[in-house]
Amino acid sequence: MFVVFLRLCAVFLMIGLGWLARTRGVVDGPTTNRLARLLTFYVYPALIFSSMVQRFTLASLVDKWLLPAGSFGIMATGFVAGLILLPWFGGRRSAQGRGFHFQATINNYSFLAMPLALFYWGEEGLANVIFSTLGGELAMWTLGVYALTETRLSRASLRRLVSPPIMAVFAALATIAIRDGLGLADGLAENRLALALAQVWQSGLDGLSVFGGATIPVAMVVAGSRIADLGAAHVIRLRQLRVVAVRLIVVPALAVIWISRLPIPTDIANVLVLIAVMPSAVSSVMLSEIFDGDVEFAAASVLLTHLCCLLTVPLWFYLFGF
Repeated sequence: MFVVFLRLCAVFLMIGLGWLARTRGVVDGPTTNRLARLLTFYVYPALIFSSMVQRFTLASLVDKWLLPAGSFGIMATGFVAGLILLPWFGGRRSAQGRGFHFQATINNYSFLAMPLALFYWGEEGLANVIFSTLGGELAMWTLGVYALTETRLSRASLRRLVSPPIMAVFAALATIAIRDGLGLADGLAENRLALALAQVWQSGLDGLSVFGGATIPVAMVVAGSRIADLGAAHVIRLRQLRVVAVRLIVVPALAVIWISRLPIPTDIANVLVLIAVMPSAVSSVMLSEIFDGDVEFAAASVLLTHLCCLLTVPLWFYLFGF
C-alpha cells in the first residue's frame, strides 16, 4: 500500500507543480484556459488516436468492449446512488443537491487515471484507460448533465458529445476497422510502394504519439492551476465530507461489487476498479458555471476529494492487490 501511496504522490507532485506555477504567476487564468483548450483540441486527441491505432487491433477492440461499457456502468452506479442520497443534500430543487448528484455520478475518469495506469501497466494500460473514456464521456454529457440540471437532456448537451477527444476515438476505431478489415498490413514486404506508404504512415503516428505524450504533464499543470484558483475556503463542512464519503467510498464499493462478480478479464477489471475509485471530476466546476450550479460547492468538493484520495485510492488498491 505504501508503494501505491508513493505512486499517487508522484501524480500529485505534477499537480503541485501546476499549483506552484499558478501561485508564482508563471501561468494565470487565461493561460490555464488556453492550455486546457490546447489539451482538449489537439494534444489529448493526438494521444487517443496514436495510442489506439498502435495498441489495438479490430479483434482486441471487440474483446475489450467492456472497457467503455464498464466505465459507463460505473457512472450509472454513481447516478443511482446519488439519486437515492439526494435528500441528504436538499433534493433536486437545491443547487447543492444537483451539484452533489453530478459529483456522485461523474469522477476524474481520464486525466488522473491515465498516469496511474501508465505507472502500473505501461502503455497498454494507458491505451485501455483511453478506450474506456468513450463510456465516461457519454455518461458525462447525458447522465451528468441531467444530474446537474432540472431539465431533460437537450440537443445542445448531446452536441457536446461531438468533442475532439470523442471524434479522435471514432477516427481511431474507423482506422483500425479499415486497416484490419481490408488486411492492409498484409503483404507489405512484397510491395515496395505499400511498404513506403506504411513507413510514412508509421512516421506520422510516431509524431502524433510524441505530441500526445504531453497530455499527462499538461493535464496535471492545468489541474494544479485550477486547484490553486479554487482556494480552501468552505472546504471542511459536513456536506463536503458527505461528498467524500459517497464519491470515494460508497460509489466505489458498489461498483467494485458488480465488477468483481462479472466474468471480466483481469486487465479490464483492473482498469475499471481504477476508474471507480477516482475522485470528483474537475470538469464539475466548469459545468456548474455553464448550468448555473453551485460553483463554490463544486470547487470545494473537487479539492477535498482529491486530497482525501491520497488515502482512499491506496486502500482500494491494497484491497485488490495492485
